[in-house]
Amino acid sequence: MKAILAAALVLLSAVSTLSAQNNQPQTPSNNPDEVDSNPRFWQATFSNGGHYLVKLDRIAFASKHEYVGNGAARVVEVTIGSDTSVVARFYWLEALAKDTPIAAGNIMITRAEQLQKEVAGRVSPSLGKLQVIKDYPTTTHTHTVEYALQTPEALNSLYGSLMAAINTGRGRTWREATPAK
Repeated sequence: MKAILAAALVLLSAVSTLSAQNNQPQTPSNNPDEVDSNPRFWQATFSNGGHYLVKLDRIAFASKHEYVGNGAARVVEVTIGSDTSVVARFYWLEALAKDTPIAAGNIMITRAEQLQKEVAGRVSPSLGKLQVIKDYPTTTHTHTVEYALQTPEALNSLYGSLMAAINTGRGRTWREATPAK
């Protein structure tokens, strides 16, 4: 009799625990670019077709910073490190003003990049979009996953979604809005 009572108590406790886990309130989002998703993951989907997923409890650090890359562009970057060797980088690039001393030597490079985008856009609409260009081993290492975002607003929205997921412990799926043409 005691064994049956103990088993019934354990079963009742397990059922009430599962019920409490399934009835957790959804955290309303102030970010129109995100939706609640699997509570254990933060995800990002990009307008160029890319996708990133990380378990919240595996994130070791997240940062947002700004720097000048190769004297040609201001880079605003969000970085996520996990307890693995992989680092994810999400960034937005802005060409430096043409009248700055650093940018003066890059006018030809900028024009060549514009022509490349125009030609690529004629071949395929998605080829003209900003893509990540890597120069191994100079710019990065093989354990880096990189995503170039189309607008600074998208990067800020991504960072807000990431920090909300980290701070609340609730998974989210962030989606980059398709840029206006």
